[in-house]
Order: sequence, then C-alpha cells, then structure tokens
Amino acid sequence: MRHFLLGALAASSLLSGCRGGESELPPIHLIHNMDTQEKGKAYRRDTSGLFADGRVMRQPVEGTVAQGQLNEDDVKFRGVNAEGSPTHEFPADLKAREGGLDALAERGAARYAIYCAPCHGETGGGDGKVTQRTSADAKFQVPPPSLKDDRVKEMLAGRIFAAITYGVNNGNMGSYASQIPVEDRWAIIAHIRKNIQGGVEYETQGGPAIAVDKTVASAVMGEAIYKGKYDAKYGACSACHTLDGNKLVGPSFKGIWGRKEKTSAGEVDVDAAYVKESILQPMAKVVEGYPPAMPAYAFNDVELESINLFLQQQK
Repeated sequence: MRHFLLGALAASSLLSGCRGGESELPPIHLIHNMDTQEKGKAYRRDTSGLFADGRVMRQPVEGTVAQGQLNEDDVKFRGVNAEGSPTHEFPADLKAREGGLDALAERGAARYAIYCAPCHGETGGGDGKVTQRTSADAKFQVPPPSLKDDRVKEMLAGRIFAAITYGVNNGNMGSYASQIPVEDRWAIIAHIRKNIQGGVEYETQGGPAIAVDKTVASAVMGEAIYKGKYDAKYGACSACHTLDGNKLVGPSFKGIWGRKEKTSAGEVDVDAAYVKESILQPMAKVVEGYPPAMPAYAFNDVELESINLFLQQQK
C-alpha cells in the first residue's frame, strides 16, 4: 500500500509538472480539418490566381441591391417628392410610429446636441462654440446661420435634409451622411421645427414646393429657384442672398439688376450675361467683400432666364 501511494504521488507530480509548460516551438496540430486551408480574406491580395485583378474582395454584381437597402422611399432617403422637388412632408413611416413626430423630435434634440450645436449653437442661434474661436485661421469663412432666421424657417424639410446629407457652401459645412443615419437626420429636422423654430406644426413650416411649368421662363420659376422650392438638385439662393438689402454670405438681390459691382476681375454691370456667368462659373468674378463660397449650378437656359426675370422685380 505504501509503495502504491508513493507511486501515485510521483505520477501526480510528474503530470502536474507538465501542465502549463512553456515552449518556443509551435503546437502540434494533430487534426487539421479546415483550420489551415487556403482561403482569401477581403482586404488581402489574391494569391490563388483565381481573380484576374489580384484582389480577393469582389464588387457587387451590377444592378443588385443588398437586402433591405433598396431605399425606394424618395421622401425618406432623398428628401424629395414625386416630382423631384424638395418635400415639405416628413416620411410616412416615421409619422406612423408610436409617439409620431414628437417622439422623433425628442431623439433629434440629442442628435442635434452632438452634431449641430458645436456650430449652430445649443438654441440654434448660430453661435456655437466653434464659431467663438478667435484666431484668424480658425474662423469660419462663412459663419453658420441662425436656424431661427425667417429665411431658414422658409426652407422645406427636404432642403434641410439635403444640407445635412450633402453639405453646403463648397464644403463650409461638410456632408454628415456618414455620421448621421437617415432617420436621425429627420429627427434633427423635427427638433429644429418643434424646439428651435417656434414650435410650429412640422409640415406647415416652409410650405410646399412651388408648382411651375418648367418649359416656359417666368418670374414665378425664378422665385421657386430662389426659395429652394423648385428642384432638389439645386440649392436655395435665399440661403446666401437676401431681398431686403442685408448682407449675408453673398450680396443682397435688392435693387441688383443694372447695378455696378466691384469684383475680383474689375467693375461689372449686373445684367443677364453677368448673372449667367456668376451661376455657371461663380469664381470668375467674385464681388469684393464676399467669400468665394458659391458652388456652380448647371441651370438650363429657361431656368437662367427665369432667375433674371425674378431679379428684375427686386427693386
């Protein structure tokens, strides 16, 4: 019995001494199964010769859409109505959820505080912390507007959605599409409508798009373009130009027709030719005292003539 106990103790010591032992040699892999098979990984080079371009990651098959990512709702995912104009309505599925737009605005308040308040201010006055930087190279070339201004109140919900999605003023405000999901963009707009712009009804602010005959030039079309209620692919002139003489990002349109302007290329007369050039090639002749912030717009001849007719009415 004694010999048996001594033998058991020795065996136990031997086994315990082997457990947890360290070695610089690789472990012995007795059964490989599929653990070490040749395989491609998305961001690695293709070493198999299977793909002609040498890349493992494949492009999606042309014309296919990932499940759940068709994004058919133009109002929700693009901010436009059936005619392609900016919408004043909120997406139907968001309105139908429990709590409706009030619940959406509550979430929007939190999203606004994260993404918008640093520039536009906690209460939407355009006085966020970022705007208070004092060094010349840190200041905004184009200050963020107050969201309480009448011109911003008149913006359609779809126009604000486009500003968040694509950015404005040649990147002065960049796109937030990668940071803010689609539904949160609408939540922010709901918060702006309810809590910043006076607590108005969500879909009465801004009013609907202005319906015009797009084949005939008219001052009505020009007004629709100015207010951003014409076509989603164009911006709203009212975001940078006033009609009352006040200075904004760009010169006021009050009394602009026939006026002489000092520009980076000398003095010019504001006429049809200058207006066309300023829209299609805005950096060619920048008015003195204003930043080179206007992007180019590809208006057709009918639209350009409509803008001219509208400007001629601004006495």
